[in-house]
Amino acid sequence: MLIRLLGPVEVERSGQARPVRPPQVALALAALAWEVGRVVPVETLLARVWGEQVPPGARRTLYTIITRIRRDVLADDGAVVLRLGGYLLDVDESAVDVPRFRGLADEALTVPDPAPPLGAALALWRGDPLTGLPGEWAERARHRLRDERREILLRWARVVTGRDAANAVAALSPLAEEYPLDELVAAALIEALHAWGRTAEALAHFALVRRTLAEELGVEPGTALRRVHRALLRSGDAPETARPVPAQLPVGLRHFVGRSAELERLAAIATGERPATAAVCAISGPPGVGKSSLALRWAHLHRDRFPDGQLYADLGTIDAADAAAVVLPRFLGALGVTEAQVPSGVEAQIGLYRSMLDCRRMLVVLDDARGATQVRPLLATAPGCLTLVTGRAELSGLAVTAGAHLVSLDVLPGDDAYHLLVAWLGEARPAAEPEATANIIRRCGRLPLALAIVAAQLAQRTDLPLAEVATDLERAGADLEPFAHSDPAIDLRRVFGRSYRDLPVPAARLFRRLGQHPGPHLPLAAAASLAALPVDRARELAGLLDRANLVEIRAPGRLRLHHLLRVYASEQGRASDTRTVRRSATRRLLDYYLHSACVANGICYPHRDALPLDRPARGVVVERFAGQEEALRWYADALAVLPALQAEAAETGLDAHVWRLAWAFAEFMQRRGLWEENLRAQAMALTAAERLGDRLAEARCHNSTARAHARLGRDDKAVEHFERAVELHRDLGEPVLRAHVHLGLTVVLSRTRPVEALNESLRALELFRQAGDVVGEARALNNSGWLRAEIGEYDKALADCRRSQRLLADLGYTQGEGHAWDSVAHVLRLTGDFAGAVACFERAAELLLDCDDPLAAAETLVRLGETHVAAGDIAPALDAWKQAAEFFDALDDAQAAKVRDRIVSFHHP
Repeated sequence: MLIRLLGPVEVERSGQARPVRPPQVALALAALAWEVGRVVPVETLLARVWGEQVPPGARRTLYTIITRIRRDVLADDGAVVLRLGGYLLDVDESAVDVPRFRGLADEALTVPDPAPPLGAALALWRGDPLTGLPGEWAERARHRLRDERREILLRWARVVTGRDAANAVAALSPLAEEYPLDELVAAALIEALHAWGRTAEALAHFALVRRTLAEELGVEPGTALRRVHRALLRSGDAPETARPVPAQLPVGLRHFVGRSAELERLAAIATGERPATAAVCAISGPPGVGKSSLALRWAHLHRDRFPDGQLYADLGTIDAADAAAVVLPRFLGALGVTEAQVPSGVEAQIGLYRSMLDCRRMLVVLDDARGATQVRPLLATAPGCLTLVTGRAELSGLAVTAGAHLVSLDVLPGDDAYHLLVAWLGEARPAAEPEATANIIRRCGRLPLALAIVAAQLAQRTDLPLAEVATDLERAGADLEPFAHSDPAIDLRRVFGRSYRDLPVPAARLFRRLGQHPGPHLPLAAAASLAALPVDRARELAGLLDRANLVEIRAPGRLRLHHLLRVYASEQGRASDTRTVRRSATRRLLDYYLHSACVANGICYPHRDALPLDRPARGVVVERFAGQEEALRWYADALAVLPALQAEAAETGLDAHVWRLAWAFAEFMQRRGLWEENLRAQAMALTAAERLGDRLAEARCHNSTARAHARLGRDDKAVEHFERAVELHRDLGEPVLRAHVHLGLTVVLSRTRPVEALNESLRALELFRQAGDVVGEARALNNSGWLRAEIGEYDKALADCRRSQRLLADLGYTQGEGHAWDSVAHVLRLTGDFAGAVACFERAAELLLDCDDPLAAAETLVRLGETHVAAGDIAPALDAWKQAAEFFDALDDAQAAKVRDRIVSFHHP
């Protein structure tokens, strides 16, 4: 199978092409094929298919389109796989003509005769890409692909002109009509006409292009076109004595993968510049991310655009203040200026350098710049020239003063990181050890330099199992020794150190503190707490780290630190700071997360009992959330580091933090169905509580553990922990907490012994009433009502549930009221009042979603669908189940598959 985008969107099998229709299906397939093997977010798909104005119901239509692609287009030759947040076209890259086209173009760079792969690439085209498809995305894709084809056709024409000029003319003539102002196309066609013996036509075409440039742009032809014209006028005589054409580019990386979007953007910048201007592109990113590799890759691919040569300077080895004085004489020498002719002053050298570049089309690569000030004197300012700058610090100053286009690099996507290892090692070794390969990529943090160092070692030791290297990397932990190298240019510590040493002292101190954070993402307040700084000062210093590309400010108030940079920061902290300083920072970090989690808990779950806490350590900045949405986002981000925080607290002897952190995150995890995660947190918490001898903390941990086991269907374990919690609460004289345990025990008993479960619920009700806990009383009433319905006591059940609903509504407890409406609906359904049950289920789902309980809302929607089916209304049942499946998918809950099975059973009975 071949999915064709280079023309009408079609699928070819056994030489027969079948068009993909209608346009929406073709657009969706094209959008997925454009990113083959990568997840395309749903929002991106919607925008590519419908544009900026996505109509209501588009998500549901997209689901139908995806189903058609799976069934009617791909059949058994591939799949569209649902991933969290989007869809992935799971076929080999070679099954899509666009990556096949680009692969052939890359192959041409590595073979002695590039004509065959270039010709094969061009043969894949069957017309205008995405023919007839509407929308902004399709038009942008067409424009990009046309530019790529033009580049490949020019490369092919240059190769074949000497051996088959007629064919070159036939291919270049329509291209010249399409791009009448492109001087490279004009020059190639003129050379091909001349080689074919049609010199008069070649001269006529030069005159046409010259006239068109003057009329449309008010400029004369550039150096390359004029040089071709002069060669024609000499009719084959030896060329005139030419000025030197420097070719200073260092060799490009043999193993270069990915970065297609960045390469395309650089190409678009170069082709999009006005003839009267010079272009500047500045590439920045973290140390080791491959800035130089990208710049050299692009420069080698497009050196033909710059027939007057290429200049290169490595600025990383030169003091910033001396860059112009050191580099300019070298550049001038390469341009033919003798040593005696080089002026003595830097300003005079700059003037001569710019004069020498005038009327030339040259590429200047300034590598590893420390900042904008260092490179400004070296910029090529002549029209038709391009300066490509890479920098360890951000280079936005060049955008302001020189109109530079800024390109920011991040680590490689997962697939490209894998392909980089394959490029070094071949397909067989990574494929034979997929788990080890994934672990190597993870430990390298997808940083190209780290991957290359490890891959080079593996390539040298063909007998070395990848699993052994992965284990060594894992064992190294917070140590960069596996990435050490005798060459300082690629030793990871030294590469990182070049950026670290340029930092002011306060910023370097904050960077070292960030190395103590257990995860890559952290809020600004956490960074401020680690360093005992006011938030505004922390923000200022974080800005310096961001501009140095050591930290990334991803969104207001959030920082990201690459895993290996975090290891380096930790190493520097251990080398520079005392143990007391680092231990105090850890205590502040733990206090930040504990106190902020309790603030979030009070906002998101206001009817949960508050946890008594000591005051946070001095220097801690506790979050103050604007509302529930902000608090929930914080919870979702912080959950990723909870296990590491608990481990750090246990290691430093702060056991109270271990169990309190588990308590503070428990409700959030429960509402998202993160039962296994909660069990792991509670296991650490229980061990810490036992070390402390805190029996109340032990009881809390047993209760949370039991509830998680109950939801996972592990009834024996749940009962064991519930009984232990009841015993501890009884001894401690905690009736309310004991009541909660009795209530939790009903989850297990209701499955097989509903009468016993009801008795437990009634015990909880009595204890809540004795303690005057109205919220607990209402919850126990609701629970009792549900259980009464299970044993056929419908009147009492309905009375209990309705009383619970009224109490909870009066208290403003939204989640509890949502559960009460769900129970009322359950009773009404059992008594045959389907219309009443539907209304109550809908109200329950609405309330549960309002209070951010998507798991409970999804389960309510399942019951709503069942009620519609019982009433004979299949369509609304399917709608409810589809919505439930989406919520389960978002939570990564296994119930999603069961719900979809139900949907399928009604579509295909």
